[in-house]
Amino acid sequence: MNDRFSVNELIYRANKRRSESGESNLEAQDYGEILDKLQRIIAKNHSAELAQVLYSEEAEGKLKDLIMRYLNSERMVAKGIQNISELVDMVYDDMAGLGLLSPYLQDSDVEEINVNGYNGIWVLYRDKKVRLSNTFGSPEACANIAKKMSRFGNVILDGSKPIGDSFIARGIRMSGAIEPCVDPDAGAIASVRKQKPSYITRENLIGWNTATAEELDFLTLCVNNGVSVAIAGATGSGKTSDMGYILSCVSQDKRIVTIEDTRELSLAQFDENGVMVNDVIHLLTKEEPNPVTMLDLLKLSLRLHPTVLVPAEMRGKEALTVQEAGRTGHTIVSTLHANSARSAYDRILTMCLEAGTSLSEERLLKNIVEAFPIMLFKMQLPDKSRKYMEIFEATGVKDGEVAGNTLFKYEVDHYERDEAGRIAKVVGSHRRVGNISPALAERLLVNGVELTEIRRFAGSGYRPEGG
Repeated sequence: MNDRFSVNELIYRANKRRSESGESNLEAQDYGEILDKLQRIIAKNHSAELAQVLYSEEAEGKLKDLIMRYLNSERMVAKGIQNISELVDMVYDDMAGLGLLSPYLQDSDVEEINVNGYNGIWVLYRDKKVRLSNTFGSPEACANIAKKMSRFGNVILDGSKPIGDSFIARGIRMSGAIEPCVDPDAGAIASVRKQKPSYITRENLIGWNTATAEELDFLTLCVNNGVSVAIAGATGSGKTSDMGYILSCVSQDKRIVTIEDTRELSLAQFDENGVMVNDVIHLLTKEEPNPVTMLDLLKLSLRLHPTVLVPAEMRGKEALTVQEAGRTGHTIVSTLHANSARSAYDRILTMCLEAGTSLSEERLLKNIVEAFPIMLFKMQLPDKSRKYMEIFEATGVKDGEVAGNTLFKYEVDHYERDEAGRIAKVVGSHRRVGNISPALAERLLVNGVELTEIRRFAGSGYRPEGG
């Protein structure tokens, strides 16, 4: 037996003797009861340590120490288990092990894991989708893994809350559901998505033909000089990763405040002594009990005087506060679900109307255009490649519709298909199709951008007002 367990072993044996003799009303419990109680305690108080076990052998030892400590402090003794080291190993395996999913979570090439039930598991890479031949042993085993993954982010899935969003570690988020929201024969469903900010570099985005150097230069120029940008697209299109890249290009002296439901953005930069060199605050919402919503954190953020405010995703009525902030001197970078650049403005309008306002729809749409002059639309194409399909500048509202110019566009030329007739490759090209408006050019000039740089995007014939 490991010496590390010796003192705890003595305490455990003493508690066991008391339970067997009935002393102090201490009673041995079923293993399942002990596991459930420990999972709740550790998920609540030590979610960071729980998440780290996927990546660190040292974290495994720390978690086992925590399990031993709570076993003794809570005076828990398991029926039929004679020593604490055996019980600790059992609890650890059930709490931290993720079975057949573990190697895919550790594989840096994997982007997403989808569990459609105990016997249907898919793994998505950047350029392919693979169905696993392995399955969980039973629906119950699948449900246990889904519950376990949610606990890494301090979210408990049970009968009273059978669905939830959580995170396994920084940059790895999961959504899952168990009975009664899932058929008993399936056990559970889950979607695990991995964000890899170090993977999303300028070189990679250009090399994958996701974007051009000119497009990236334009977006970072905007965000660094007071022009808000929203990124629209479907789930899985890579909106959050691109937002992380753009924000990583913000000057170190500019104050960034991010708001997320689960932590995916990691913008802090450190020197060789571990001192943070850029001005970044990361905030997270909180679920019940005592929820803290994105709207709550938006109000707090505005009092923190951010240069760049990052509500990571607009989903509902908080969009009204976001657009108001964008019209009062804050640079906003955010994402939303939409099917095109132009339709994204209607989507934001719908979200703002959910909040309730006395403004007319046309007046509100004009405010949204003012708040978000630049809209990037990104899409995952049939060959699984991701492209910047359009960068659009909104210039106003005419007859109830957003008016503006497409600045950059990806145009599909043709498809290459495999022997089964499936699309194997999308062939196309990025094109510069328009110039920024004189109003946007003037705004960039006032904010300190050199005239030669402005003319890259406004055209060589651009002349400042009065110039």
